[in-house]
Amino acid sequence: MHYNFKNSQPSATRGCRCACPQGENRCVFCRSHRKHDMAIRFVAIIMTVFGAVATAAEPPVSPAQGPIRLTTQQQPPYNMESADGQQKGIALEVVRCALEKMQRPFTITFYPWLRAQNRVRDQLADGFFPAVRNSDRDLYAELSVPFAPQQWRWYFKADQSLNPHGAAFKRDAIVGAYHGSAMLNWLKDEGYTVLASPHTHDQLLRMLLNNRVQAVLASDLAMNTATQVLALVDARHVVSVLERDNPMGVYFGKHFLAQEGGQFMPKFNAAIAACLAASGGH
Repeated sequence: MHYNFKNSQPSATRGCRCACPQGENRCVFCRSHRKHDMAIRFVAIIMTVFGAVATAAEPPVSPAQGPIRLTTQQQPPYNMESADGQQKGIALEVVRCALEKMQRPFTITFYPWLRAQNRVRDQLADGFFPAVRNSDRDLYAELSVPFAPQQWRWYFKADQSLNPHGAAFKRDAIVGAYHGSAMLNWLKDEGYTVLASPHTHDQLLRMLLNNRVQAVLASDLAMNTATQVLALVDARHVVSVLERDNPMGVYFGKHFLAQEGGQFMPKFNAAIAACLAASGGH
């Protein structure tokens, strides 16, 4: 018996796909075809389910589609977030001004400082601030123009005779800097003996006053605020020596800048300059 598969049409009376006289339930070809259809439907269902799971597991929308995701730390007077979620600070206000001038939506989330940086490194956020340049950050991010003033200064108790720029100090002094900071990395790279790396300037100052370390390297404005918090208004308690001027900017992740097509950073830097000019900054 010969069946014409090439030009076959389903039988109107028997429903047989190959138009053979046996009928669909008895035809070997039709039964095989039905099993094939069921297998295809099963695979399609599995792919749909796994596709939905994969979609749910995807990271947040790309920067080009959603708000710019920025991270920072609680560090007066640069960035502060109150218990009710209000955000302010001399660095935060400049960043807000620049992005609003660019008409770009954004979010700012507060984390411990090292975690704030690592989220950009891991492409879970688009930028962190305020920060100074260092080689580790340059591997995964690009720094904007600086806009937040900062001096790296050595702090030590006034009753100690220390020369932070002397060879003996570098060789013998027990020092500290706060966790996750470029200052801490610099001290280690330069060969200082670092025995303290707390998470805040308040803790850093307390360690100095409690003789846990002989000197600390810290941001001047942040340390000034910590001094006021601890009611150390008498300058005779602690003295400081300038190490270097080191103003800060925003580090934007290279993944974010690549998605922006190369035009974001020049526009952001221009907006920063305009905001500083409008506020009387430099």
